[in-house]
Amino acid sequence: MSAFCLGLAGRASAPAEPDSACCMELPAAAADAVGSPAAAALISFPGGPGELELALEEELALLAAGERPSDPGEHSQAEVGPPAEGSGLQPPPAQDPELLSVIRQKEKDLVLAARLGKALLERNQDMSRQYEQMHKELTDKLEHLEQEKHELRRRFENREGEWEGRVSELESDVKQLQDELERQQVHLREADREKTRAVQELSEQNQRLLDQLSRASEVERQLSMQVHALREDFREKNSSTNQHIIRLESLQAEIKMLSDRKRELEHRLSATLEENDLLQGTVEELQDRVLILERQGHDKDLQAPTNLVSLALLKTNTSLPASHPSNLFKPLAPGAVSLHQSQLELQEARLSYRQLQVKVDELTEERSLQSSAATSTSLLSEIEQSMEAEELEQEREQLRLQLWEAYCQVRYLCSHLRGNDSADSAVSTDSSMDESSETSSAKDVPAGSLRTALSELKRLIQSIVDGMEPTSSRRIDDDSLEEQIRQTSEDSRALRELMEGERGKLRQSLEELQQLHSQVTLLSVEMTALKEERDRLRVTSEDKEPKEQLQKAIRDRDEAIAKKNAVELELAKCKMDMMSLNSQLLDAIQQKLNLSQQLEAWQDDMHRVIDRQLMDTHLKERSRPAAALPRAHGAGRGDEPSTAEGKRLFSFFRKI
Repeated sequence: MSAFCLGLAGRASAPAEPDSACCMELPAAAADAVGSPAAAALISFPGGPGELELALEEELALLAAGERPSDPGEHSQAEVGPPAEGSGLQPPPAQDPELLSVIRQKEKDLVLAARLGKALLERNQDMSRQYEQMHKELTDKLEHLEQEKHELRRRFENREGEWEGRVSELESDVKQLQDELERQQVHLREADREKTRAVQELSEQNQRLLDQLSRASEVERQLSMQVHALREDFREKNSSTNQHIIRLESLQAEIKMLSDRKRELEHRLSATLEENDLLQGTVEELQDRVLILERQGHDKDLQAPTNLVSLALLKTNTSLPASHPSNLFKPLAPGAVSLHQSQLELQEARLSYRQLQVKVDELTEERSLQSSAATSTSLLSEIEQSMEAEELEQEREQLRLQLWEAYCQVRYLCSHLRGNDSADSAVSTDSSMDESSETSSAKDVPAGSLRTALSELKRLIQSIVDGMEPTSSRRIDDDSLEEQIRQTSEDSRALRELMEGERGKLRQSLEELQQLHSQVTLLSVEMTALKEERDRLRVTSEDKEPKEQLQKAIRDRDEAIAKKNAVELELAKCKMDMMSLNSQLLDAIQQKLNLSQQLEAWQDDMHRVIDRQLMDTHLKERSRPAAALPRAHGAGRGDEPSTAEGKRLFSFFRKI
């Protein structure tokens, strides 16, 4: 058995070459061993080469020990069939069954060995065919790559020839440009010669012009005629300046008239201020009377309990009805009379306030007329009007201060009345005012603060009068007092609105004054321009001489200089073009170098790609047997083993 194993190993390790003798010796044994389960297990074993080796060793051990059960079909086949050709064994006698079984087992091993040899031969043939095919493919690829390399080399040579042709063209262009530059330089030299010649001619012409200056009498006559024409123009402009002067005089007269109106307005404003002082005095008197009325009201509040007691006694002693409150408030008649007098004084103050408002309206109308009539003024009048505006602003500030004083007095009266009228808490809470605003200035007075203060004063007086007069007279007095206070509040509001309107009008007047000042400045600028033009015309009329020919010569000289400058500019342009062509040539050379470097890099990349493809194909060939092993499990029972099976067996025996 060991000899059989050694023979099998020697066969497996033999070189993979086709052996026709072996194929001719074992055709019948291979045909008989097709149906053997051991050979089928060897051919179609699903595991790797190591597992197949272990399975074969176990099978051989079982065969050697004689532990494998025999198949009755095989015994019958062995008895009926003749022995295999080439075995060289005689049939054993029928008396020894163990020897027969051993012989049969050896025959099976021989059949298995023959099948394995046949499989190895087929595997060797397949490998040789694959090797030839791969060698052929590799040669084809190498030929294709050589063709591509030759094609690329041919393209590179073509491109190199094209770039050389382009460089030669550029060099020829550079030569042409150099020739043109030389021609331009020759032209420039000729232009310099012409310029020197022209300068000489101009100098000669200047000498001739100096000689011709003595013969300029006719030209002087023509110039005298031109001077007469210029004088006429100057007279016309002088007449226009006289018109401007007349206009300025009229504007000054209007300014004087407006200043007179301003003085009148100042007098009227002083009168209104005096009347305002009188009104302030009446307000102070009214304040004193209100204080007196407060004292009387306080005294009457103290006398009210005694009056109630006397009224109760009268009700008990006499049969007077309770609906006669006049008997109770008869002692209060003098207080009501004083209140009526205060109301009359308030009406007088309101009338005076209305008169003052009418006067202020008149002043504003006159001011608007003054602003509409004033169209232009001088700098002095503008300064005067600005001073007048400042004075009006100061007077307006005084009016604001007086209003602030009146507002403070009304607030003081309200606070005093609230302090005395502690009994009526609801009225005091409704008429509470912000005490923090007393420290503000006259400019910080709110728009409706005076109105609210007057309404508060009205409520406080009404609360005092409610305890002093009967219901009917009290309602009448309350209504009248409320009407008076409402009218005074409306008058104060109208006065405030009037002051705002007057402020806006003053702003408009200041803007108009600024416009007038700008007009005056424009007129002064025009006057200065006219004076300068007059002086210039006078100087030109006195100093102008016949120099037209000299001016013509100077113009010719300037034209020659301009031509020279143009030629210099053309030369500079030619130099710039030559520099640009040189830069283009350098760029073309650089591009050629870059293309050659790119071609070399491309060749290196192609070599790398070819090497990588060869390595990939080699790795795929190595990994192909391991990948194709599971796919060949179902095709192992055919008449001929597949290529994958042969590869697996070949790898298995190669590892053994």
